[in-house]
Parts: sequence; C-alpha cells; structure tokens
Amino acid sequence: MVTIKQMAEKIGVSPTTVSNVIHGNTQEVSPATIQKVRQVIRESHYIPNMTARNLASNQTHIIGVILCFEKGSGAQALADPFNGELVGAIAAAIEERQFYMMVHVTNAEDEAIQLALSWNVEGLIICSMHKEQWFRIEEVTHKPVIFVDSYFDGRTDYANIGLEDRSGGYQMASYLIAHGHKRIAFSSDNLVSVDHERYLGYKAALEEHGIHCEKDWLISCSHEDKIKAPAELLRRRNDFTAVFFASDYYAMLAMNYLQDNGVRIPEDLSVVGFDDNILAQNTRPPLTTMHQEPAEKGRLAVELLLDIMQGHPPKQRNIHLPTYLVERGSVRTITEKAAENKKEGLAQ
Repeated sequence: MVTIKQMAEKIGVSPTTVSNVIHGNTQEVSPATIQKVRQVIRESHYIPNMTARNLASNQTHIIGVILCFEKGSGAQALADPFNGELVGAIAAAIEERQFYMMVHVTNAEDEAIQLALSWNVEGLIICSMHKEQWFRIEEVTHKPVIFVDSYFDGRTDYANIGLEDRSGGYQMASYLIAHGHKRIAFSSDNLVSVDHERYLGYKAALEEHGIHCEKDWLISCSHEDKIKAPAELLRRRNDFTAVFFASDYYAMLAMNYLQDNGVRIPEDLSVVGFDDNILAQNTRPPLTTMHQEPAEKGRLAVELLLDIMQGHPPKQRNIHLPTYLVERGSVRTITEKAAENKKEGLAQ
C-alpha cells in the first residue's frame, strides 16, 4: 500500500503537508496543493491508519450507541422498524459530523462501561434504558451521555430525548372509548420506561371515564415467543372489544395471527398501535396508531451529544417530542348493546 512519504514525493511536497490534508488540518495549505493531494489519495486508493491517527490525536471520533436489550437479542431488537429507523437516523447524523458509530446491544451497565473505556469512545447514546443505576455510566467513564426514550422515576437531571408517551397513551385510549369501547386490553413486552408511561396514560383515560382496569387486561408480548400475546387474545376473543399495543410491531404480528385464525379486524376486535412505522401503513386493514418521529429523536440525540462534547451545555436537557393520533381502518365504532353482546360471546 502506498505511504504518505511516497505520495508526498509524487506531488513534490512534504509528508507533513500530505498528512495535514488527510487529517483535515488545511488552514496553512493552499487550495491548489489540497486538490493535488486529494487527487493522488484517490488515485492511490489510500486508506488512513485510524489506529495511528487516533493515538496521535488521543481522539477516536467514535460514538458508542447502546441498545438496551437482552444480550443476544440484537437481531430481534432491530426487527422492529422503529429501532431500525432510530439507529439509521443516529448513524446518518454521526456520519454527517464525520464521526464513527459503534453499536452494541446489552442491558448490563458494566458491559457498556467496559465497551466505552476499552474503545475510548468520545460519547455515548443509550437507547431505551430501563434501569436507574445507568446513571453511574457517566460518572465512571467520564464521557458525555445522551439517553433516548429513558425514564428515571421523575428525575430530570440527565440529558434525554423522549416522547410525550403518557399523553399518547391517554389519547389513544380516549379515542377507543369515544368509539364505544369499554373493555380494552393493553399489550406490551414490559411495563417499564416508555411502555409504562403509555400504560399509565391508558389507565388514566379509563379511570376518567369510569372504567375499571382489570389486572388481566394486561396482555404480555414476547420477542422470543411472538405468538404469545396473539394466542392469548384468540383464546379470550370474547373478553375484549379492542386491544391497544404499545408498539406497531406487536400490533402487526397480532393482526396477522388473529386474522389467520378467523378473527375479523375490526369487526370482531379493534386493534391500535403506537409509532406509526411502515408496518402500520401496510397492514390490512391499515393500523390506527400514535405517530412519532424516530428520525428526529436520533438527529437531536447526536446534536445534543456533540454540543456537550464541544463544551456547550445544552439549553434543554430533557426533551419530550410531541405525538399525534393517525386514524386508519383498524377500529370499529360500537354501540353499548354490541359491547355487551360481545362479552356474552354472541356473534355480531
């Protein structure tokens, strides 16, 4: 492979000049020389030695992105279009700022700390953090940290890009109630962080309308067993008139399973989700859901992190982006009599 010295000899400049152009230190290099150096770099297919560059500058230009899921579940986590869109947006924003991204899937803080220290990342973006003890990561690594979709029991002394999750849950449950539904299941794979906030919004809407939320109205989903929730809903098909999924991903899986097993949507069961990803727009019937912008979350997370890295304290550290309801075709308007007949198991 061609060396910096060989390129310098070919152009007739010093190796230091070539090195400065490669590393972006061009303040004292003429435009004509910069053009010559870049041309020979292209012609030589030169690839900088990042290890040497990083050692020389004591900077890696690496941003660590931690997805807080069980170790080994990375493929399943990224199967959800929301997570894929979020990571893609983070990657695009990081590349635009001429940094590099390292993605790691773990729900163990110690493992994330080890990653941050061993790779000497310059900052961390931690997505879907569920545990309050993750506060320790910033203190141990001495790296700036931005959280995405994370909650710390009401504390706001951390930098987080989130969503109006509780308001979104309230809006969706209120919408179902307005369409005549009183027996509404809620389904998620956990009751922490964003899903817990959406659940609290759902419960608040029920209570406001005098509807008692039974414990068995909570239907558990699972990444490992994708038919767990749909199978329970099929078995209890006469218990509910509607089900509110905390994500479009699980709503889509359930709709396919239920319709394959003879449940008509929305005639027999109304289904709603949360996210408004590409699945929501392409299910049959199209899914009524709460819209959010994962791309905006990713962009803001990178922007906020780099501001902190450059010594500029953010004006706002805890950002909650808005959400709004998108009405499509997966909800039926029912009468009180129809709801009672459903409970009795009569065909409507």
